[in-house]
Amino acid sequence: MRKKPVSAVQSAVLTKSARRCALCFHLSGTLKVKMGQIAHVDKNRLNDAEDNLVFLCMDHHTLYDSTTSQHKNFTRQEVKAARTSLYTAIANRQHHVAESSHADRSSDSDRRRLTALIQLMSGKGSIEFLRKRSFAGWSFEWSRLEGIEIVLARQGPEHEFLNKDLERLRRSFLTACQHIITTLATNTSPVGLKRDRQAVPAELETEKPVLFKQRVDEINSACDALCDTYDCLIRTARRTLGV
Repeated sequence: MRKKPVSAVQSAVLTKSARRCALCFHLSGTLKVKMGQIAHVDKNRLNDAEDNLVFLCMDHHTLYDSTTSQHKNFTRQEVKAARTSLYTAIANRQHHVAESSHADRSSDSDRRRLTALIQLMSGKGSIEFLRKRSFAGWSFEWSRLEGIEIVLARQGPEHEFLNKDLERLRRSFLTACQHIITTLATNTSPVGLKRDRQAVPAELETEKPVLFKQRVDEINSACDALCDTYDCLIRTARRTLGV
């Protein structure tokens, strides 16, 4: 049975490495937290001296402990040198600088996504149209929904926010966009000589006023839901990203 390092020594190794892999840092400079284990440099599992212990990610631990002849394995001196470099980087708090730089890049990326969304919804006039809509006895051009249709067509990770809370709000907004498109398609019909406009059928207002009101209320409710989710996304994004 493999003997575990004593807790005090294990704690010292974990603290000095901040759970960063010495070989990952040595090979690629990465200072990301890794799932890993404490490895024995001399591969003697009974030697729990701190100088004989190093934190490695799961892949590098397995590779270091392997005896395969397919590659030139890491030497003890190489692993110890990697550990020394890592400990120096952690002591100088370079891992926090790296995390901060990553956060800055993520924020910049999300700011660009936010700007693109605002420009699309305002530029196409879709959000203003839905805020000021009147569907009781009035027709509208379906092209006023172009911004919403473009949002729905933009699928894929390149359109997602990196911030999890903002992405959750964006997905709620997408759901509201799909709902308004479905609601308008279901409750309105083409009107006019060119059939290029949509409206809740006018005859319902006199023949079936209850149904007419029900359709208008359903559309207005869907519009309110979309505007609310859009406003929540924009306000939260501005607070989060400092825009």
